Amino acid sequence: MTVEQVPTRVGLPVQHTRPAALPALTAHAVRAFLRNPIAVFFTLAFPLAFLVIVSSIIGRRVTGDGVAVTQFLVAPFAVFGVAQASFTMLAVDTAVLRESGVLLRLRAAPVPAWTVVAARIGASMIVSVAVVALLATVGVLAYEVEVPWRKVPAMLVTLLLGVACCAALGLALASATRTVGAAQTLAQGLLIPLAFISDVFIVGAELPRWLAETGSVLPLKHFAQALAETFRPGEGYGFTPHHLAVLAIWAAAGAVLARRSFGWQPRVSSRPPTVTPARRLGPARLTMPRECPRWAPGALLRGQIGYALLGLRRDPLSVFFAVVFPALLLMLLPTVFGNARIHGLPMAQYLFAGMVAYTAAVVGYVDLTEAVVGARSAGVLKRLRGTPLPFRWYVAGRVCATLITVLLACAVLAAVGISFLGVSVAAGGVPALLLALGAGSLCFSALGLALAALMPSARSLIAVTLGTLLPLCFISEVFVVGDQPLPGPLTAVADVFPLRHLLQALLAATGSGDTGAGVAWDHLSIVAGWTVLALLVARWRRGALAGP
Repeated sequence: MTVEQVPTRVGLPVQHTRPAALPALTAHAVRAFLRNPIAVFFTLAFPLAFLVIVSSIIGRRVTGDGVAVTQFLVAPFAVFGVAQASFTMLAVDTAVLRESGVLLRLRAAPVPAWTVVAARIGASMIVSVAVVALLATVGVLAYEVEVPWRKVPAMLVTLLLGVACCAALGLALASATRTVGAAQTLAQGLLIPLAFISDVFIVGAELPRWLAETGSVLPLKHFAQALAETFRPGEGYGFTPHHLAVLAIWAAAGAVLARRSFGWQPRVSSRPPTVTPARRLGPARLTMPRECPRWAPGALLRGQIGYALLGLRRDPLSVFFAVVFPALLLMLLPTVFGNARIHGLPMAQYLFAGMVAYTAAVVGYVDLTEAVVGARSAGVLKRLRGTPLPFRWYVAGRVCATLITVLLACAVLAAVGISFLGVSVAAGGVPALLLALGAGSLCFSALGLALAALMPSARSLIAVTLGTLLPLCFISEVFVVGDQPLPGPLTAVADVFPLRHLLQALLAATGSGDTGAGVAWDHLSIVAGWTVLALLVARWRRGALAGP
């Protein structure tokens, strides 16, 4: 029996309509943002957590005009979220798409080239509006913030110009860098210090003249002040022409720079491998198998320490947050606040202990966890189990590398603090300082290993580690907000976790000139208790830690 064949009907090729390309690409960029936990954390969760924590610390204080202080917190924190979405994330996302070849394939798609870039900017605008709306809603519902509705048009205009300025500068940064790591490090390394001198993290402080002039030249301060004016109660419509003009000038300059150096092709060198002519092989000569020599434990540990330190050196963003960022804060905050005192200590002396505690937490809890989970996801740990190297030496090498990194970062902080800021560490307190550093490094390394054993995937790891560590830094008074004591509930929460106790142990060690050895055994015992608990969890989940 034959089957009657139906004539094939070939339709004409469908031409993609240009107006439909931009919304589709914009929606794709928004979905990509929502599927990136790190981007969601730094853009939405971090400003919101910052608003909640600072508002809880400030309480119901009012200004001389009877306006709640929290009224003036929404705008600066929203500016940081907008800058993260339209400057940092756009620069990093563009660099990732370029180096992975996706940007080049999009360039070859049947859509205008400008829609590819416009879609990323449009997604940044949508996320930026979401940031402002989220913070304003939380402020209105929880912290007595009032939205001046007559200033909403000015708010939208300011937001549009701010996003355009940050996006243009982000594209210029991505165009000027060759690798994703360089774009990531430069974007965060520029934005975070700039936020401290641009009325974002520190509002209304009397900066030194050179810092004030630097902030006045750059656009972030004008963006923060322009958006703050739209939240300020009172008469007027909230337009600030001089701030908006500066944003427009920077947007034009960034667009020109991005246009001149923007590229679609990957910039990482990809030369084809040289092919050597094949040599004629003779008959195979097999030798007797030889027994591999047993390496001494010291040699195994040294090898793993070197391997861990090499990986850290090749990650510039980790080096920035572990070493450079604490040193910047230690230099910047005393310069901004002058002779301010924190709990009876000079600010530089207090911040030295705080930044050392932060470094131990970041290197052990964030960097070590990321390295272990990344190695497990890449199959490195699974292959390692097939070698003669015991897994305990791999873990020991990671922990020792964490301790070495913390000691080097502490040396950098001590050099900066003692040389320029008047920080003093008594000779009698050095053993207590080293003891606290060792206990803190071991504790947060154990917590990092326990978290790595509990986390099934590396996709949301950074959002979990930084999402728990940064708020804990605020309520543990590592990042000081003021000299006033924290509310009782926040202090009770901080007393449960080890970071506050590590800070108190470091403060006792660095201020031990008049108190003897400066060993805070009560605080160190709590740090040791968390270490034992974390090691038990890591031991219990050892199979998950090493991978299937």
